[in-house]
Order: sequence, then C-alpha cells, then structure tokens
Amino acid sequence: MNISIVVQRYGENINGGAELHARLLANKLSKKHTITVLTTKAINCDHWKNEIEKDKETIDGIEVLRFKSELKKHAKFRKVRRRVLKKTKFQKIVKKIGLYETLDSKGMFKTTAEDFKKWLKYQGPYCSSLIEYIKKNKDKYDIFLFFTYLYYPTNVGLPLVAEKSLLIPTAHDEEAFYIKGYNTLFENSRFIMYNSTSEKMLVESTYPNSKKIKNEIAGVGIDNFEVQKKTLSVPYEYIIYIGRIDKAKNADELIDWFTKYNKKLTTKMKLVLVGSNISKLKGNEHVIFTGFISEEEKYNWLNTAKALVIPSLHESLSMVTLEAMKQGIPVIANANCKVLNEHIKQSKAGKSYFNYNEFRNIMDDLNSLSKNERKQMAENGKAYVNKYYQWSGILEKFETAFKTIITKQIK
Repeated sequence: MNISIVVQRYGENINGGAELHARLLANKLSKKHTITVLTTKAINCDHWKNEIEKDKETIDGIEVLRFKSELKKHAKFRKVRRRVLKKTKFQKIVKKIGLYETLDSKGMFKTTAEDFKKWLKYQGPYCSSLIEYIKKNKDKYDIFLFFTYLYYPTNVGLPLVAEKSLLIPTAHDEEAFYIKGYNTLFENSRFIMYNSTSEKMLVESTYPNSKKIKNEIAGVGIDNFEVQKKTLSVPYEYIIYIGRIDKAKNADELIDWFTKYNKKLTTKMKLVLVGSNISKLKGNEHVIFTGFISEEEKYNWLNTAKALVIPSLHESLSMVTLEAMKQGIPVIANANCKVLNEHIKQSKAGKSYFNYNEFRNIMDDLNSLSKNERKQMAENGKAYVNKYYQWSGILEKFETAFKTIITKQIK
C-alpha cells in the first residue's frame, strides 16, 4: 500500500517523542509498504522557522516531502490563547465574581469556530502548502496516517481524507486538549491508534463520540540498542533526563528539586539533561546540559546513569522511559502523570513521586539500593518492555487497522 505519514516535524535531529515515534514507525512500515512523509521544514517547534532548505529528501530510504510554514507569531498566539482558554483580564474578573463560566457543562473550553481556526494557525505550524498537497494528491495514497491531535496539519488535513485516515493522537491531560474545536478530529477519524490505556480513557471520556470510531492500543516497539563504542567516563554519579528541556515538561521543577536535594549530600551527584534547551533553563554546579546528541552518545550517558528521571505531567507514552527500562536502568517518574505511573506500577522497574518529599525519599532509596535490588529492578524493566512493546505485535495491529480502513472504503 501507499501510505502517507503526516507529522509536524521529521528527521534525525528532531527532539520530540511524537516525532521519533513517527520516524520509527515509518522505518518499520517501509519494509512492507511504500511510505511518504509529509512534514514541515522546521526543527524548532517554538517558532517553526524554516531551517531545512530541501523540499524533498530521502531519510533511511523513505521519501520525505517538506513544506514551508509561517514563522510563529507569538504575540497573536498569546492573544488568541488567552481568549480560547478564558484567561483575558475581563474573563478572569467576571469569573472571579461568579458571572462567567470558563467551561461548559461537559468540562470543555467554549470557543467559536473562528477562534479555533486562529488557535491552530497562530500555534503553528501553519503550512497551507502541505494542505494543498493533500487536496491534490489524496487519491495517490491508500492510507493517511496523522500524528498528534494538537496541530494545524492534522486538524485541517485529516478531514480532507477522513475516509482513509488513521489518527495517532499522542493526547495527554493538558489545557489545550479540552478546547471544544478538537471534537471534530476525534469524531471523524476512520481509525484511532492509541499509545496507552490511559490515553484511550482520556480521549473517550472527554470526547464520547470517539467511542464509535474503530480503535486499538499499540504504542511503539523498543529495540535493543548496542553501543558500538563506550566512550563515557565521568568522575561523578548522576541521574539523567532525556528529552525536550522545557518548562512544559517540568524540567525547571526537576532542576530546582534536584539542586535542593543535592545540597544536603556529602558526596554530590549530578543531574544530566540531554536534549534541546527550549526554555533556555539555567544550570548550576549540580546540573549539566549536554545539548542535542547522537543516539550512540545518548545511550552511553543512559547506560551509566543511576536512574532516568521523568518529571513530566503530560505524556501519552514516554518512549524514553521504555528505552531506559529496556537497558535495565531504574526510572523515577512523576506520579501525577497517569501514563508514567502506570508504567512504574506495572513494571516494578522504578518508583514514582507526587511531591518533593517523595522525590527526596526516592533519591535516598536509590542511593542505598543493593546490587541485587538494582539487578531485580533491571530484570523487571526488561521483562515489561519485552512483553508489551515488541514491534511484531504492534505492526500486526497496524496491518489490521489498514485492512479495516481499506474495507470500509470499498463498501
């Protein structure tokens, strides 16, 4: 089959969970199908600047078509964001005195169709040429696979090819998810492929009509990664964070909490943050920023860490959590995120915290783990990933979904 994957960013140097998920899935599906990726020329999702010059390139044998997006207009987005999420000064005042309800009876942000269009446009990536391509070439592809519910390409592109669409929403419990305009997306997809049970429950409880859509829970496969050359040798122990270094990922809180905890230790540790520093957070003597690094370097850092820590409140899967478990590295996760808490409880390969005191206690426990306890935790993590996140089973689910979509088109 000819399959088009639509995703907001794509490439080896792109720092993002959904984007990495899209690339891994594209590579796996390309063994059996002809894959074309439709994406932007952006690297950074903070401004969507067209930093990649090529209109067309081949990555891992897969054709990638790139389209220009408008530079993000932050002032206009902040303005429409305040209006859509009911945070203008006037709305705050009338809400405070009880004359204004922020949410409707179903817990959704009430907004006009026009404001929702502006929300999508000014949030970005606003790439009208990508949409025009879908309009003109929709008959060229048997399936259109859309990544991420949040952005313009998915919300405007999917309705054009609804009858042959598969949505991977990567949805999580964030404010934007409750903007009423997204209901069209969840009600008109031909098939929805969720990353976790928690994500499916969130979507179906918020958008009940999505229950009528054929769906499955697949997630992503985690392969073994063998480091070719071990080059890391540092004179300190450390815990590691891997991902987008952003306030939206709670990275600022992690830095604050770790620094506070580390000050009381006789033998100091380090916090190593791997990835692009989107929020330009500042470190200190306890904190190391590596910047964006290769997969080889990432696994070198990961494999010698005392633990991976994931402070995010919002995840639909968290691939890096599964990667750490696959490598036998304990995971410390924010229990306020249902998906992360579910991983920890089911795997018994780490611990989760709700607040600073629990984070501090977990760090103390981590430092006192015996070799046998660490070994057992490592075995638990590997067993969990091997049981639930193997590509063979995941790809079978996608093949079944493709057949369902094609059969419906024929009927």
